[in-house]
Amino acid sequence: MRVSLSQLIRLARPFDALYPVISLCLGAAVAGQLSSPTVYVLIVVVVLLNSVAMIWNDIEDREVDADNGRAELATSDTELLRQLKISTGLLAATSILLSWWVGFAVLILSLATVATIWAYNSKPIQASRRPIASIVVLSGAGAFLPYLFGLSLASISSLSVLAGVLWWIGRMSLSILKDYQDAQGDARHHKKTFLLCYGARRVAQISVGCLLIGYGGFIVLMSLQGADSIWPLPALFVAIAALLYLRRSLFASKGGYSQLGASFRQIVQYQLLLDAGIVLWLI
Repeated sequence: MRVSLSQLIRLARPFDALYPVISLCLGAAVAGQLSSPTVYVLIVVVVLLNSVAMIWNDIEDREVDADNGRAELATSDTELLRQLKISTGLLAATSILLSWWVGFAVLILSLATVATIWAYNSKPIQASRRPIASIVVLSGAGAFLPYLFGLSLASISSLSVLAGVLWWIGRMSLSILKDYQDAQGDARHHKKTFLLCYGARRVAQISVGCLLIGYGGFIVLMSLQGADSIWPLPALFVAIAALLYLRRSLFASKGGYSQLGASFRQIVQYQLLLDAGIVLWLI
């Protein structure tokens, strides 16, 4: 069996690339370089790296995914898996070559991203199976590193890095919730996720805390740094309040992990709108 282009695209999950792309655009906006033509090249790099992360994760977690209703790779033959690994390697190599063409700083960030993807998915580190490391590494790869890609287009200040750290914390509020949708399979395979180790209520509490500290802190810092547009701020704070309200079900739900997973998917969609709104505010 040969891997098809449609299967490769499906496993790459292009929609999920919107989150790191927005982080990239945010970093470029903070640097005042969002209109730079290089941003388009960096978008391609980030999308390719996100595809590497998605496919690599599916290969490593294929048995767990089978127990979560996604048995495609678990039932695939050895040849198909070999081709997927080759395709993933080619995507990573392409992103690194493009990064080298852009500049040394971008090359280093691409290599750091590939190393982070490896650390998250593969032994001996395999951060995806470590309760706290999984949240920190996942949000770092999907938010902080793409933010640094955009920031690298100009001189980097300590305050702009601090803003990136706050953005990273804000994204932790989302990454800590992703284990809801895979909880049953994770439990069967004794995967030590934060959810299974510390419980749903603790997950909800940390998600709310990270949302307030990360997004609230980022907006306040950018305002103090001279972000001129004042009128969108009420809308952004209303959006944060709405996301807090959506998280209420994470504290009170009695429908089990399936209902919590549905709440997570709803939160994901609305948080994407908040992220895009913050980028528009900075333009």
